[in-house]
Amino acid sequence: MKILSVSIVLLLLVGFVFQSYSSYVDSTSFDKRGEMIDIGGYSLYVEDTGTGKVTVIFDAGMGDDSSVWNKVVEEVSQFSRVITYDRAGLGWSEESPHDRDSKAIVAELHSVLKDKDITGPIILVGHSFGGVNMQRYALTYPEYIAALVLVDSAHEDQIDEMPQTNSLQKYLFKFGRWAAPVGIPRLYLSNTNPEEKAKKSTTKHQYTSLDEAEYFPRSLSELNELTPNYGDMPLVVIARNKASSEIDKTKTRDLVWATLQEDIATRSTDSTIIFSGARQHSIHKMQPEIVVEAIRTLVKKL
Repeated sequence: MKILSVSIVLLLLVGFVFQSYSSYVDSTSFDKRGEMIDIGGYSLYVEDTGTGKVTVIFDAGMGDDSSVWNKVVEEVSQFSRVITYDRAGLGWSEESPHDRDSKAIVAELHSVLKDKDITGPIILVGHSFGGVNMQRYALTYPEYIAALVLVDSAHEDQIDEMPQTNSLQKYLFKFGRWAAPVGIPRLYLSNTNPEEKAKKSTTKHQYTSLDEAEYFPRSLSELNELTPNYGDMPLVVIARNKASSEIDKTKTRDLVWATLQEDIATRSTDSTIIFSGARQHSIHKMQPEIVVEAIRTLVKKL
């Protein structure tokens, strides 16, 4: 038993040293093209690229950082100004003292835009949880928002409506994040985008992701209380898979998700819904051309 205990302690120590050293190397190995913007005692990492009369602002899904938009931003910045950023505690951004719910996140983004003196016209683009944030932003600060693009956005009814995932998977997912101080996430995060892996592998990023997940039900509840309606604001909903009318009724999860996406599309009298035809949730990474064309069409209209 003593040998086992000592072995565990040694493994944890090795993991901690590995994580600390790797995080240091990562922090100095990548060209930080953006800037750190102080929003009241802590700073967010922001990239500002491209030019144009329209500014397109992106927010990533839960647990993601701004680098997940790279394929889309590369194209959109050719015809528009683009703002991407890491939410507080994620990627290169510093941690925030505030709860990680959508209300606080929207306030932080608004501070960034005020600092950069960005007014309008603005197109907000959000994926998954980022879609909740962008919807709340459009409802809170509508004066400069010209259009909204929601990429497989979370829906405020999804916790009640969607079939629950396997409990074991949930705990394994959480365990991986909890074990960030000893480098566990580095063992399973994809190497496809080295910068994305580096930003996500930090203990700060993994623990903030846990915090965002903890406050996710509150974020959805708060959006529901606002009764989201965007009037005649152009709204594009990009959803995975197919329309509910084309899905096999036995595929409950796919059917419910499509129905929720179709509900989001009813929130504007000027809305378009696009189904990707593929199962991937990260449409912006797997089929970036769909997102790029949706944004391009909106920019031409403004």
